[in-house]
Amino acid sequence: MSRIITVETELTPKKLCKKLDKELTEYRPTLNILSLGRFMRKHRYETFFYGCRRDDKRVMIFHHQAKKRDGGTSGFFGTIENTENGSRLTGRIRKPISAYVFAAVLSVVSLLFILMCAGLKEYKAMGVFAGIWAVSLFLMLFDNKKKYIKAYLESLKDE
Repeated sequence: MSRIITVETELTPKKLCKKLDKELTEYRPTLNILSLGRFMRKHRYETFFYGCRRDDKRVMIFHHQAKKRDGGTSGFFGTIENTENGSRLTGRIRKPISAYVFAAVLSVVSLLFILMCAGLKEYKAMGVFAGIWAVSLFLMLFDNKKKYIKAYLESLKDE
């Protein structure tokens, strides 16, 4: 499980919301899984942070790198809280729920193919499916975007 990240800033919650609105390219996730692909194609040659605020408290922040297809990468999912010295942003860096659901479906389908090959005593095919499953699961769940998002969150402290 990812650990909780807390960033304290001297900005009031309202000013922090305005800053995030100004700096982030707005993208609101929808149930349409193709909308993220269209958004990534539209911004193919740009490196930027994107996300949205759900209300005055909840925020999502993601990083997109130019010429990369990184739509299902880790993002910051947090809340803005009022403090006596400004505001506090608290949350976790994790993958979107859809990535975990897709990984679970991939695992179940792969397991069925592996068991089917084992039942047919096709051990080479079983090994191939197990290898494909392991590599694809690693590629799906591995992410190096955490450092970019942490750096962005740290930059909010300086304001």
